[in-house]
Amino acid sequence: MTFLYYAFAIISGVATFLLLSKFAKGENKGRLLKYIAIGLALIFAVRYLGNKVELTWTYALNINSPFGKSGGFETLVSTLAIWFSLTSTIILVTYPFFYDKVKTYRILLRYFATPVFAITLAMLPLITVAMDGVALANSLYFRDVILSIEVGISLAFSLHLALSNKEKFDWKSVRTAILLLLGMLAISMPSYTLQVIFGEGPTHLVIDDFEPAHRALLYGAVVLPVIIHLIFSRCDYELKRCALIFISVAGMISYSHIVDFGDLSQLRYWPLHLCNTAMYIVPLCLIFKMNKLYYFTLFINVFGAFLAMIMPNKDGAILTAEQVNFWVNHYIAFFMPILCISLRIFERPKLKQFIYSLIAFACYYVFVLIVNAYYGDTDFFFINSNFVAEKLGTWAEKLLQGNNVLTFTLFDRAITLYPIYQTLFFLAYVLLSFAMWFVYEQAFAFADLYADMGERKRKIKADAIALEIQMNGRSITEPMNLDGQNKLILRNFSKKYATSNVYAVKDANLEVVGGEIFGFLGPNGAGKSTIIKSIVGIQTITSGSIEVCGYDVEKQPVGAKMQLGFVPDHYALYENLTGREYVNYIADLYGVSVEDRTARIDEYVERFNLTLAFDNKIKTYSHGMKQKITIMSALVHEPKVWILDEPLTGLDPESIWQVKECMKAHAKKGNIVFFSSHIIDVVERICDRIAIIKKGNILCTRTIKEIEESGEKLENYYMDMIGEQRRDDSEYDKTNLEGAEG
Repeated sequence: MTFLYYAFAIISGVATFLLLSKFAKGENKGRLLKYIAIGLALIFAVRYLGNKVELTWTYALNINSPFGKSGGFETLVSTLAIWFSLTSTIILVTYPFFYDKVKTYRILLRYFATPVFAITLAMLPLITVAMDGVALANSLYFRDVILSIEVGISLAFSLHLALSNKEKFDWKSVRTAILLLLGMLAISMPSYTLQVIFGEGPTHLVIDDFEPAHRALLYGAVVLPVIIHLIFSRCDYELKRCALIFISVAGMISYSHIVDFGDLSQLRYWPLHLCNTAMYIVPLCLIFKMNKLYYFTLFINVFGAFLAMIMPNKDGAILTAEQVNFWVNHYIAFFMPILCISLRIFERPKLKQFIYSLIAFACYYVFVLIVNAYYGDTDFFFINSNFVAEKLGTWAEKLLQGNNVLTFTLFDRAITLYPIYQTLFFLAYVLLSFAMWFVYEQAFAFADLYADMGERKRKIKADAIALEIQMNGRSITEPMNLDGQNKLILRNFSKKYATSNVYAVKDANLEVVGGEIFGFLGPNGAGKSTIIKSIVGIQTITSGSIEVCGYDVEKQPVGAKMQLGFVPDHYALYENLTGREYVNYIADLYGVSVEDRTARIDEYVERFNLTLAFDNKIKTYSHGMKQKITIMSALVHEPKVWILDEPLTGLDPESIWQVKECMKAHAKKGNIVFFSSHIIDVVERICDRIAIIKKGNILCTRTIKEIEESGEKLENYYMDMIGEQRRDDSEYDKTNLEGAEG
């Protein structure tokens, strides 16, 4: 029979090679390669599901070996050959879909898969015995014939691809391919491999009741996906998808060694347990991009696998094929759907997808309920046995007994249902699925935070490098723009928030010089606070730049902040500190000497009439007193630029007067005072210059003197500007409406 097997392999191999040599050219090449890959996958599936592998019942090389008690070496070699050829087949079948996108695949095909197929062909007699036993291998068994054809096609296919690829590989790429291959081999290892080579393993290792071995496997279910995520997180989409397809397909094949066509002919033997379905759903979702089916496995399979792992229903030694198969199955069902979303293969689910997944689960539940009741001896999803009930307590077990059982005859079969228990089982799983939704939402929020932190860290490094280049040998502690050391400058500043497609501020240009009190006017939502928060560094800049006394706010954030004093519209103080402790704390941050801070604090305490309250805790202060502490802490380091966002809100007339006097005094020293306000008469009396902003656009900048010389009051001028903008907006909306109607 050996001669015939080789004849089938050679004929199929030569035919494949000639077909590829003649037709795999030009535009037809990619299509033909994919057709052959799909055909090879079908041949593999027919062969693989033709019967269970004989090695499945072998222990420690010699026990129940198809080669007999003295065939340990043949058992080992054939086991490794089957294992490596399985890995090579997955590489070869997926290669035509990713070869132009994943360089590593081209290396693995040439230097691993092709030699493995050649060795497999040479070892064909051994492998047929390992798969089907001596008797079937010597009787021209149909599965061994299919194997011969498969090996012939695989060798010719991989050899043609390797020869047609003349690319030279660098050592870095080869090293990456070797590391990737080790992972591929581990993932694609058949479930019976450890049992065949090492036997059952230590019998004292118990996978139950959170014993050490059980805990180690649970930890692995968390650690392994984290490692995979870190390896592929920065790769492009196609490489990530390729990696996940390999993992899911390898896991599906490893799991499916327990299934054959004989089992599939009867519904009762189908892999209908919830976690078993994930072995086939995940590859389908990845290969065919089945988004809707994916969300079912994300919400339903993941949680089911988690429950199964913490209360496993498989006894036996740790290295047995059954035990390994159980954990391969549940690892894949648990972390693969999560990896698909963490690596951004699929979009994050919305509530709609979650509801659809629950509807699909309800359909699945009803289906297995009917199957269980019809056959009687099946227990898909454990809804007909006390496996789950006994872990919940005696109350759950009682629901499976006595008056809670419904029995009737249908088509000459006795149908048994447990209506109360099975209904509560379903509702409990649905409620727990809602908990999964909450967990996912929290995980997404954490992932966004982590990604944002990483992006900020990378940006800080890039800005530091750019700053060194731009400073051209000067110290990075110096102002970048030496000509702007007494100025506040906005150059084409724009800001757009991540949750909006509209710019909050667009192309704002502004220059304020030392000695000015500059008023910033505009209606609510105009963009005043957005500009102020970007100046002080609370939020990032989308485009453009901001300079504070020559320091670039993005590239020199610390230097810029050292020039600033900020009074926000909504202050936040450490209210368990006294006023003195808080202001001294701020002075420490800015490195103000004891002598200077003492003089300034005494001045402002007297000015704001805080002598009696200054050593009391801030939480005992009124709103106005807290505002005064905020102003003191903004001025204690004598900033060159003092920025105030609605500073007069909630202050009494005397305090308002004191704040205005502080502004005038600070500007007289040559500093910049920049403040926003809705109190136009205050702006008119104390400001040198103003800017008006509406809908993120700075409409104008004027001196108060220019406005007065025009014979118009600031209030009227402001309303005219805003009114003109409103008319422009109205005409714009009307034009758009007419265009839409036309």
